[in-house]
Amino acid sequence: MVFDSTHTPQNSCPVSETFDQKNLTSYAGANLIIDFARDVLQLRAQLDNITLSKGPGALYSLSTDLEALIVSYALGIERISHIEDIEADPLLCLKLGQTKLPDTTTLYRSLDRFDTEEHIKQLADVNTHLLEHLLQGRKSVILDIDTTVETVHGQQEGTCVGYNPRYHGRASYQPFFAFDSQSGATVHSKLRSGKTPSGDEVIEFYKEAKAQLPKGTKVRFVRGDRGMTSGKVCDQLEKDNVSYTLKIKMNSSLYDRISRGVLWKRLYSNDDQVVIEAGSVRYKAKSWDRHRRIVFIRSRPKFTAQQMLFAEYSWHYEAIVTDLNWEAEDIWHFYNQRCTCENHIKELKDGVHIDAISKAGFYPNAADLLLKVIAYNVLLAFRGIAPTEYNVYGITRFRRVLLRIPGVLVHHARKWTLRLPSYWRHAEAWQCIRSTIQQVNTSLLPV
Repeated sequence: MVFDSTHTPQNSCPVSETFDQKNLTSYAGANLIIDFARDVLQLRAQLDNITLSKGPGALYSLSTDLEALIVSYALGIERISHIEDIEADPLLCLKLGQTKLPDTTTLYRSLDRFDTEEHIKQLADVNTHLLEHLLQGRKSVILDIDTTVETVHGQQEGTCVGYNPRYHGRASYQPFFAFDSQSGATVHSKLRSGKTPSGDEVIEFYKEAKAQLPKGTKVRFVRGDRGMTSGKVCDQLEKDNVSYTLKIKMNSSLYDRISRGVLWKRLYSNDDQVVIEAGSVRYKAKSWDRHRRIVFIRSRPKFTAQQMLFAEYSWHYEAIVTDLNWEAEDIWHFYNQRCTCENHIKELKDGVHIDAISKAGFYPNAADLLLKVIAYNVLLAFRGIAPTEYNVYGITRFRRVLLRIPGVLVHHARKWTLRLPSYWRHAEAWQCIRSTIQQVNTSLLPV
């Protein structure tokens, strides 16, 4: 069927449309990332190790379903229901060895098979295998731990009303995340209710994250926001000989300690009229069994001599508990590097849509979160073999320039060829990535 354009802008050339091409794809980059995931990361082999299975008459294996989900998330598909828009994509079908991708009903049912903590652990083991690539050769890591709020708009299992800065009074999940500060890799993730985590929950998650690291890689530092801090957490880290910088909530006891004298050091004073000072004290909270070092950071506008009335009340205070004996300024700068953790969570939300809740059940949603984390880590590893200038790209931009590319599949002389745009400015980067994948494949061949 041909549609002729009869209403065209002035000086515009009329263009007709016809739907007659069978081998077009808008995800040509899938040819690269699927090869990388399968051949370099051995992702499909790891998914095949999951012991859950489907019935003998199932058209798709569970590993096929999970691989389709991971690839779809890596390509930017937000929800499982949206996969129906790409289930007939010729390149995706060819690369995954199917005449059609699993339909959404099949994918939802596959998530339902993850109905216990033990089943979720098998997906976490797949992520551990990816970390062996992302943290290759690393002896230690700086672990940044945080939570984020995922608001739900239904009756999802395991949610509750808790801290929710955007949708007050709305039920939510508040999952844990642990990131490697250097690579940005998600070391561990865990779905949980919307309540603020207790010290025992933080300790349990920290231990789980530590166990996810490749053999021989240790946790050297832990950084966390106010919700991660308690005497129990500090005790556990000290017991493990892991140094820490944890934000602590300013309370009346800390303000009272400041009023009894702190030796302040001026850190910053600029043309924008901002003053920043740092100091440290020994302090023991009521729930602690010992004194610990608290680093205070305070900031305020710089006043002129005539504006100094009640200047003490203009300070904004922050407090960091630490076992490090570094200068207060160095503690402040080291803790502030944890801000990349917020960027990683933003990348997870914008890049693989961890806040798009797929199911009503808790464990299927936990499995879906882990699949998205795996997709995110696959993207990070894939970006790592791109030319250096691409390593600073966010996930969304990286996907736009190297994955969501138009192409035509051509079958000739028993060989498939993917034809790409001749004018494409990223062709050299593509060829560089392809060369790296081929080199890795060659090195894996038996001698």
